[in-house]
Amino acid sequence: MWFDQHVHMEHGPYTPLEYSREWLEQFLDIGRSRQVTGLGIVEHGYRFTESAGLLPGDWAARRCLYPLRGYTKFLDEVRHQYPIAVGLEMDYVPASEEGIRAYLNHYSWDFILGSVHFIDDFGLDVGEMRDEYTRRDPEDIWSAYYQYSIKAAQSGLFQVITHPDLPKIYGFPKPPDSVLVPWYHQFVEALGDNHVALEINTAGLRRPVKEIYPHPRLLLEAARAHLPVTLASDAHEPENVGRFFDEARNLALECGIEAITAFTARGVQTISLR
Repeated sequence: MWFDQHVHMEHGPYTPLEYSREWLEQFLDIGRSRQVTGLGIVEHGYRFTESAGLLPGDWAARRCLYPLRGYTKFLDEVRHQYPIAVGLEMDYVPASEEGIRAYLNHYSWDFILGSVHFIDDFGLDVGEMRDEYTRRDPEDIWSAYYQYSIKAAQSGLFQVITHPDLPKIYGFPKPPDSVLVPWYHQFVEALGDNHVALEINTAGLRRPVKEIYPHPRLLLEAARAHLPVTLASDAHEPENVGRFFDEARNLALECGIEAITAFTARGVQTISLR
């Protein structure tokens, strides 16, 4: 019995103003076939007009297309009728922290996922920008990424930090462990001090890197610190709900994590991995 904390409905025949119950039910049906009994429904915060100016660069600016109230109207219609929790995935940008805080207060979310997708205007998982990994020093990329991630954990804005080693997405060379492990430690310390959960995200197995987020060494740090950990497919299509959760469970147990945390509409729940 799983709760998939990170599910988007955006890669289908609808926009956020046109999501239908039938579309939501497709996600739920696939989930049930994989022992997923609840979903955390999120949309990328940058898709809404109220987020204009909060993210850097033209890429994000071109995607602020929909009024948030249109999306939340659908959520209000379905949130008490289906086994879902209603959330938002919001990018953390240090310079925009107060604007992000005001933006998140537009609706009563069950949970909010915090993500670092951008270092300045470099989109870490934007395909058209992937050549930036060959132009920039890996240590600079990863250090900036964890500096932002630590600030996100300290901000008080988020219940969970998502895909917590995203710069590995394309499989480009990483800095050595001598650089990364101290960042893992500082990041985990910030999460623990601020009661923020870490996400195990199976989408990496669908990406060029072919690895779960995060690296086992980071999960070991999380286990030692007794951090709450969520489980997520990061599905953008129904067929990916709950995908690779058995692999995620095995990895978590190998790293000493015995249970996952679920932020549900009824509150926080703990789900044993045994």
